[in-house]
Amino acid sequence: MKHTIARNSLCLVLVVALGAQPLAVSAQGIEQSPARLGATPATTTTPSPTTDGPPLSTNDAASRDYGDGIPPTEGDRGGGRNWVIPAIIVGAAALFAIGKALAEEKTEQRDDGEATRALLRDGPQLAPQFNGSAFGVRGLVRGGWPVVVDYAQHRPGRVLLRIAIPGADTVTYRLDKFGLGRHLLRFELPPFLGDRLQPAVIALTAADLDTGRETIDGFSVHGLGIGPRAVGSVAVDRLEFDPGLMRPARGETAGYAFHSRSDFDHAAVEFMQVTQSPDGVRKRYVRGQRIGPVQHDHRIESGPTQRWDGRDDDARLSAGSHQLQVRVWDEGGDWVGAWSESLVLVQ
Repeated sequence: MKHTIARNSLCLVLVVALGAQPLAVSAQGIEQSPARLGATPATTTTPSPTTDGPPLSTNDAASRDYGDGIPPTEGDRGGGRNWVIPAIIVGAAALFAIGKALAEEKTEQRDDGEATRALLRDGPQLAPQFNGSAFGVRGLVRGGWPVVVDYAQHRPGRVLLRIAIPGADTVTYRLDKFGLGRHLLRFELPPFLGDRLQPAVIALTAADLDTGRETIDGFSVHGLGIGPRAVGSVAVDRLEFDPGLMRPARGETAGYAFHSRSDFDHAAVEFMQVTQSPDGVRKRYVRGQRIGPVQHDHRIESGPTQRWDGRDDDARLSAGSHQLQVRVWDEGGDWVGAWSESLVLVQ
């Protein structure tokens, strides 16, 4: 399972290299203003062209140091050299790696049919470890499809969501314009992305406002979804992960629950170890399981055999704080990634 997740998990998530900052990728893009969800349907403003920023400097330390993460080339699995999202967790290096992945996606040459089938089969993909303030998800997109993102920003900084597909302008959304606090936003992808399903890199980054060279803490994504079944609100909500303190030596286990607003053909739950850092929360995959389809307006709870015993895929104790990550996806291409607010401390 660990190797499957390392190959197929995303973040769900989402990352973007900084626009108009020294570590950003040079590319033409489209900037849109997402709208806050409220009592009335959300609307999308007219896109306007923007420049992503100056070229990456190959002399920058971030281009050589991947910190505690895995080099982007490690574990590549067909489908193109950029198929696997880089597993980078150190702030500056994470921004560089995400920006590089977005730039390479634009020029990627691959069998989109094979890549699409893989995402329909295995769902949106995240790295096995990532920085919560700079991460990417590989998922399916389609021109005109709705996107929904539920996030919280508690420190000033530049927050961007960027979507890249081969042969098209990178679509950039500026999220920090809505100010500090928690926000639920919906917007529609531009038609030029095409009228068929395509694999894309979807990235979210929160970076220092002054220099743009480091990720910031105080930023968290609670849910991200693309497709008609994914939105309204985020189609996976009410995530529960408890108890707050678990002692496996005493035979204690942790359970999970979540609510689905739509029908999805597939679902997976994953347990992520989380560590607080000055450059953002760092997350690492510990263990996961596929749980089959989920139904509209249903609450999904862990059964006795699905409860987590506090150990990883190799049966080793995973001490520290952990978060629930849920991925759901549909054979029509819709998908959602969601993360619990509650944490389980394993002692």
